[in-house]
Amino acid sequence: MTAAAPPLVFVALLVGAVLPFVPLVGRVARIAATVAHEVGHAVVVVPFGGRIQRIELHPDGSGEAWVQLGRVPGGIRWLVRITNLYAGYSAPLWAGVLLVTGVLHGSRWLPVAVLGVVGLVALAFVRNWFGILVVLGFDALALWVALRPSETTVLVVAAVGAFFVVDGLRSVVQVARWLLTGARVQTDFHIAAAEMRVPASVWFVLFLAVNAVAVWLARGPLLEVWAIVAAGVRALF
Repeated sequence: MTAAAPPLVFVALLVGAVLPFVPLVGRVARIAATVAHEVGHAVVVVPFGGRIQRIELHPDGSGEAWVQLGRVPGGIRWLVRITNLYAGYSAPLWAGVLLVTGVLHGSRWLPVAVLGVVGLVALAFVRNWFGILVVLGFDALALWVALRPSETTVLVVAAVGAFFVVDGLRSVVQVARWLLTGARVQTDFHIAAAEMRVPASVWFVLFLAVNAVAVWLARGPLLEVWAIVAAGVRALF
């Protein structure tokens, strides 16, 4: 990916980071994060023999993935089920980190790979018309970044990456709030609780622990990216 003026990159990061909190616009943009969320389920179960029956995306920003684990070997089925549970909320966060990392390191193909995987997997499994239209837009973005790299594509990818990270964190905080207040919602953690008779709050704490371990293992690159972002944002002001 071609280099953009550093100040503009950090402006794009700030725009993407603020977008989840902008009324209406943030809600519409959240559909892209939902695509990554649902694709996360598919990516982790299919290699082990699991099947995604279909994915649906809805105008309110929600989504659903119907998963079958019947062909997964019995000895690891429980592990694949838990991995599938955690992949949904993790996927936008880590996809965003990879997009931002690619931009800051001047990589053209890392963002293309991330957007391409999300777009192609979603295209293979999305079954409702609204979802298909959303995914076609996502795939068009991936093709644009791959075939017509420019300063503009760098800025768009930076904004999308920051949006994924911040909206992913926002979603995790929202789930924590729901669990604390006892709200009647249907998150991945509540579905797992109904299936495996372990409280949703326990699944959520374990989710935080697993991602904390992943962050610790990747702390070197993550700290480097954070230092670049922090320095760039300070330079803007």
